[in-house]
Amino acid sequence: MAQTIQIKRSTSTAAPSSLSNGELAYSSNSDKLFIGRPGGSTGDIDVIGGKLFTDKLDHTDGVLTASSAIIVDADSKIDNFNVDNLNFNGNSITSTDANGDIVLTPNGAGDLVLDGVNWPQADGTTGQFLTTNGAGQLSWGTLTSSFSLAADSGTTDTFNTGETLTFAGGTGVDTTVTDNQISIAIGQSVGTGDTVTFAAVNANLTGNVTGNITSTGTSTFSDIDVNGGAIDGTPIGVTSQSSGAFTTLTTSGDATIGGNLTVNGTVTSVNSTTVELGDNIIVLNSGETGTPTANAGIEIERGTSTNVIMRWNETTDKWEVTRDGINYYVLIDTNNFETEITVLDGGTF
Repeated sequence: MAQTIQIKRSTSTAAPSSLSNGELAYSSNSDKLFIGRPGGSTGDIDVIGGKLFTDKLDHTDGVLTASSAIIVDADSKIDNFNVDNLNFNGNSITSTDANGDIVLTPNGAGDLVLDGVNWPQADGTTGQFLTTNGAGQLSWGTLTSSFSLAADSGTTDTFNTGETLTFAGGTGVDTTVTDNQISIAIGQSVGTGDTVTFAAVNANLTGNVTGNITSTGTSTFSDIDVNGGAIDGTPIGVTSQSSGAFTTLTTSGDATIGGNLTVNGTVTSVNSTTVELGDNIIVLNSGETGTPTANAGIEIERGTSTNVIMRWNETTDKWEVTRDGINYYVLIDTNNFETEITVLDGGTF
């Protein structure tokens, strides 16, 4: 004969008020199973289970379910997690509080370490910035907001960030600022009797130059442009305590040279229609000291027509002329007539 064992039960009372030691009771009102605590008194009652708790376990492992217990999966993971106003999901930590901050505060002397870098444990002062020691420790650094300015003359000045640093020009020196660039142009105009001194510089001079230009060191002037003036002195209006060199001399006026003029270049061009020379002899191939080998002569430029040439041929020791630049004919005189003219032909008719 089947036996039925029934424990205390209730459909309206959430929990029993008294149970004997080891006595069980169940309430469908609270869905809890109770037991009188062994060794306890009548009012010592413990909750040991019930539908309330088993329902909280009835979901997929590792999936966060509302009003349910947290059960991790086989990898000991939960898909996401909510802690107060913070949500942990995948690689993200987000705040669910509107405009809420996320505060990370280590305990005591502990460091906040992000990706292996230790952050400062306290705030810096206004205007400071973060700097690293190269060994994983960040600290606050102070920005240098000033530096000293010094020149050949005047007193040393302190320049502060936020101020305007001005490069002021002077006589013959102009400064221009364009697109973060400061351009300095030197264009000295020298008056009569003035002396301009350069201490070993590379410069351009533009203007009406009628005084002396004096160099106190080895100076190279890349260009001298004289508009309507004249340069007097030796050499070319420049006196120097050491050597000086000019790469280009351009003048739209007259250039008066009191001493000798020496040209070391290979080509000299004269763009004048009339050249007057006081010398009665023009020496070509000057400077030849050994056995002559180069022909020399005079060539006439004829534009679109072939140039004509009269030359001395060093190979034949004869004067020659050409009308086409290819065929040369010996000049005839009384000394070479019989040698050069061996046949007199009257032609035919």
